[in-house]
Amino acid sequence: MFLSRPLFFLALFALLGELILSPEIPFSYRFLFLFFLLFLSLFLFRKKKNQLFLCSLLCLTLFMLNFYSVNHRYRRERESIDYILPLQAVLRGKVMYVEEQEKKWKLLLSSCIVDTALEKKNASLKNEEKYQKRNDLHFQKLILYLPKESTGEGSMPLPLPGQICSVKGRFLELSPATNEGEFSLPSYYKGEGISGVFQAKTIELVRGESSPFAKELFTLKQSLGNRIDALFPEETAGFLKSLFLGERSGITLSEKSLYQSAGISHILAISGLHLSLLGGFFYRLLRKTKLSSLLSSLITSFFLFSYFLFTGSSHSAFRALFMLFLRFAAIQLGKGKDLLSQLSFALLFLLWLNPLSLYSIGMQCSFFTLFVFFLLEERPGKAVRKKKEKALSKICKKHTLGFSKHPSLLLKFPAYLSKLIPCLLSTLPHRLQGSFLFYLAMLPLFSLTQFSFPLYAPLLNLLLLPLLPFFFLLGAVSIFLSYLPEQDFLLLRLLSFSSRFLLNLLFQIFHLFMEKSLALPFSQILLGKMQALSVMLYFLFLYLLFFFPKAKSLSLLLSLGFLLSLPLYLPNPPKELEIAALDVGQGDGFVLRKGALVFTIDNGSTSKNLFPEQIFFPYCKAKRIQHIDYALLTHCDRDHISGIQALLEKHPSISLSHLILPASALQDHRYDLLKRLAYNHGADVSYWQKGDELVFSEQGICLSTKKTAWAENPSTSKKRGPDTKGHQLHIRCFYPNDASYMEEANAHSIGCLLEYGHFRMLFTGDMPKESEEALLENCRETEASPIVDVLKLAHHGSKTSSCPSFLSETRAKFALFSYGKKNRYGHPHKSTVENCKKYRLFPLETAKLGEILIKTNGEQFEITAPQA
Repeated sequence: MFLSRPLFFLALFALLGELILSPEIPFSYRFLFLFFLLFLSLFLFRKKKNQLFLCSLLCLTLFMLNFYSVNHRYRRERESIDYILPLQAVLRGKVMYVEEQEKKWKLLLSSCIVDTALEKKNASLKNEEKYQKRNDLHFQKLILYLPKESTGEGSMPLPLPGQICSVKGRFLELSPATNEGEFSLPSYYKGEGISGVFQAKTIELVRGESSPFAKELFTLKQSLGNRIDALFPEETAGFLKSLFLGERSGITLSEKSLYQSAGISHILAISGLHLSLLGGFFYRLLRKTKLSSLLSSLITSFFLFSYFLFTGSSHSAFRALFMLFLRFAAIQLGKGKDLLSQLSFALLFLLWLNPLSLYSIGMQCSFFTLFVFFLLEERPGKAVRKKKEKALSKICKKHTLGFSKHPSLLLKFPAYLSKLIPCLLSTLPHRLQGSFLFYLAMLPLFSLTQFSFPLYAPLLNLLLLPLLPFFFLLGAVSIFLSYLPEQDFLLLRLLSFSSRFLLNLLFQIFHLFMEKSLALPFSQILLGKMQALSVMLYFLFLYLLFFFPKAKSLSLLLSLGFLLSLPLYLPNPPKELEIAALDVGQGDGFVLRKGALVFTIDNGSTSKNLFPEQIFFPYCKAKRIQHIDYALLTHCDRDHISGIQALLEKHPSISLSHLILPASALQDHRYDLLKRLAYNHGADVSYWQKGDELVFSEQGICLSTKKTAWAENPSTSKKRGPDTKGHQLHIRCFYPNDASYMEEANAHSIGCLLEYGHFRMLFTGDMPKESEEALLENCRETEASPIVDVLKLAHHGSKTSSCPSFLSETRAKFALFSYGKKNRYGHPHKSTVENCKKYRLFPLETAKLGEILIKTNGEQFEITAPQA
């Protein structure tokens, strides 16, 4: 079916060429892409498609050269930004797009020049390498953040699209994703072709004239945004501004999370769906007014192109716009609608204009979704399906025309139903099968982007997407009527009120459906983040089983086997012990996993306000963690508890069984909120002091606890029979000594020793030197060896901890520092770093390496930083 579509092969060769050159993809996977490319070349050669083969090779060469050139330029631009990051600079560039946010303006600039020489240039320095690295630096695209107070009355006016502005400020550092599941802002900007983000203080100069067309679009957008804010409640206004204007700043984080969890977050972005609906509606409306097909196509194209510029020019919107242009051209030329070829042509065009769009999640999702949809249309049985659909369409069209011309034909409605229902039922199995296969193919996409699959999303889309045209219609009517002098006309006031009331009612229906769908059982199926090899194998078997012609008797058996094997493609719990030290910024966060056991220590941050939503919860979803058995909090400082506190407050999809607090928390009011949240969540609360411990079997099952560990909940201290198979996991508390109150929270931090076979690791919270000495003394009393392989340094490497005697007696090979970049506390302290060097501890720093993963089988251990 693909051989008759040469554009598909050209697009596939171009895409594979870029994937092979992409430095972010591991070499082993790039080798697989190269192997697939050779296979396709051999396939075309054996089919004697010599012209197509040569054209594909030419396309491959051109696109690889273009990708290499653009990617090399982008890398140089990023290196230049890293070099001048701490310096003040002057930025000059042409404004392409302006978006209003809560406290600032967001501008997209092109053809930018950055200069760090704020004073007069010295001609003698122009040829020096250092000068050239810092001045007259060229960038294709940059984001500019401009404070609102720097524009407006009494200051320089806001630069409009088409103008050239000159501002003074500095570049902002873009932190990459350093933990599994974390969103990567640099990768997102790379997909958009944006090199960096510039924070402006003041506008020094604005020169040049904006184009009248761009100025009018911007003025119209501002006017419509203000009008929507005035007409509708805050939540409805935010939704409408996203739907009409492409501005998502008015939507709260909880609203975005609701749409994403329900599986309809694509509604919030100006995507191909919106342009397709608008384009189809506008074209049919013009055709109803008796305009010619050519004139209707031209007017619709101009309208859609204006709307595309108006809303920010996303990749998915570009794909839809380009495909609609091709569709209109096909109508005028009298050609059939080959949607797969149109999609391939759009992909070629986009990859040539911006090769880095390969990294755009929006582009990947948009093209992949449509490709799957078109592939489903070409699966075996196409002729039978088309015949049945054609018969159904013929019946509907015939009787609809008859009813419109002769209303008396309504008497024949029962006869019409007697023909329609059997025809509709005959197409139903094929439609259900197509929908099932579509979402089966979408499973890896949900796994890689959201780590979960909203089970009721197909039904929700089926119910809610037909309401979108009514949102557009009622919104347009409400805005139009608001400009009329309605106070003099009762009918206009009534129409205006009715349209706004209906629109608010539709919005409430939207919310009601989403909330009810999420309240249903199994509303979210946790998938975790599939590995690249698993994704490749999944699609290979999916294609061979459902899209490749084969014997029907064998098909059913193989399909059933594939469905039963789905869990094998998803990430599984580790058989041996894994300890992940998350890069939480300024704070501590550890996740221990072994078999079914999930044990966390601390997890909090003060430098990242959205740590739970942006790091901790996504990490749990990516690892398929929906239940935490034990959460140990060493003490009550926010940089150690914020993640677990947020889990207990507002994250019902992750449950917690046991919360472990220091013994002094029993009478310490600083822990009252945590204890109350744990009670409401249904988690048992325990208070640890010297002598408490937990023992887990090879499978991660709790074998025993010390009696002091579960004094408040005797029912949970039930012992199980011993399990001698493999290594057991021991977590023992050696500090605090008792439940006495301590004013300084750091002083009662839990100090616990982890033992798994021959591997030992010590967790110290924020213990000061006096507490470290007490911990060592407790080890001597119990004759427990303090020698460990990995030492988590107390208090983020502060000078108040990690005394020389403590480092000497623990004899660790590795010292783990958990701290945030450029923190205001000066962690880690210079003296602590020097002491680690003195006692030959190899430093492991989350601020430099990102998430640090320790894997051990009890005999040996390995340490990796996969996201560094």
